[in-house]
Amino acid sequence: MSEIPHQAPLSAEDVLYEAAHVACLAPSIEDSQPWLWRIRGTALELRANRSRQLTGADPQDRLMTISCGAVLHHATVVLAVLGAAATVERIEDPADPDLMAVLRLTGPHQVTAEEMRLHHALRTRCTDRRPFLGVAALPEEVSALLHRAAEPFAVNLHAVAPSPKAVPSFAAWSTDAHRPAGWMGSRMPPARDAVPTRAAVPKMTRTGPLHDQGWGEDRYTTYLAFTTAHDTRADWLRTGEALSAVLLTATTVGLASSVMHDSVEPLGGAPAGHLQLTIRLGVNESAPAAPSTPRRPREEVIEVVPEN
Repeated sequence: MSEIPHQAPLSAEDVLYEAAHVACLAPSIEDSQPWLWRIRGTALELRANRSRQLTGADPQDRLMTISCGAVLHHATVVLAVLGAAATVERIEDPADPDLMAVLRLTGPHQVTAEEMRLHHALRTRCTDRRPFLGVAALPEEVSALLHRAAEPFAVNLHAVAPSPKAVPSFAAWSTDAHRPAGWMGSRMPPARDAVPTRAAVPKMTRTGPLHDQGWGEDRYTTYLAFTTAHDTRADWLRTGEALSAVLLTATTVGLASSVMHDSVEPLGGAPAGHLQLTIRLGVNESAPAAPSTPRRPREEVIEVVPEN
């Protein structure tokens, strides 16, 4: 009887390449995907791609940095399920402003059940811009779970009730003035990595009180505002990491989500701290799965630097 062949262990380069590739499933503001990965030996560098920056809406790089934080956290999840321990060094180097962070392999890692759940969520999560059609308020234990997911990144979550003045939908905010050419399929031919037209929703006004049946389209939708104590590049990067952690955690408990980077005007005033973004959470149990957005080809986002 022949033996079952054993798979050869992955090299450090293979592990980092897989982590970088799968991490690109991360959400990004306006699906800009403004990141580049560079592999150097046992290190994985995360760099900003300024050609993907939303210059009209983001002259200070805040939204770009938040997006990079999300892909950074995704990479740590993938490395964990690959059984690779790694350190995360967040970088602020005036001589190299595009370098956001470096992940360095440090040895083997024992995969946990929670990491497996997050990885499954990473593979299946997608932005749902449609109205949410919930039938009950978000349970307190789920809300507490989401808050805990953000805590390691020094980011606070605040449940907010948006003002009846209007909450612009994520897709409705989008205009060609804010984005590079090609978003929402406006380029000819359509961009590979644009938000597909089928994923868009008609322009509408979304309003609705928290933990109530709501006004307009959304029903039982929860809005969570992300705030930080300060408003530095480090805070923006950690906001993106927290965004990834919260969205993946929400996916593990069956919640749909979308990001609203133009901050919601809450009833009763804004929460304490610097407001970075807001997310919508709800359920669409009877609706078909939301369409996913194409990702950029791996050869455009991953570079392997040969060792000397």
